[in-house]
Amino acid sequence: MNNNAYKDFINQDFRGLASWIYNFNGYEFTLVATLIAFLIAPGMSINEQNTLGNFFEQMGQTLLTIAAQSQTVKHKKKQISTLSDDGINDLREEIHKIKQELYQLRKDSLMNDNI
Repeated sequence: MNNNAYKDFINQDFRGLASWIYNFNGYEFTLVATLIAFLIAPGMSINEQNTLGNFFEQMGQTLLTIAAQSQTVKHKKKQISTLSDDGINDLREEIHKIKQELYQLRKDSLMNDNI
């Protein structure tokens, strides 16, 4: 592939295409993919069909792997954040209990001094 062809390919509006595709429900999505495959297959040899099919399979696996790892990292960060929030709430509860105990000890001490 020459450099200009690569630049032309990279400069495509893939977000616009993706936005169009994301508007389909599951049945429409499957139908469009099937129709596109039926339309392009007759103009290709069996080897070309295999090659293009494997290309899309690989691209799909790569996208799924990237998404899965990104989701795992995002979940882990959220989990750490939640643990931190829970830890802070636990410390607040402990501080409140300690304050209540100190208050009760002072009260008991003052009552014992008056006896």
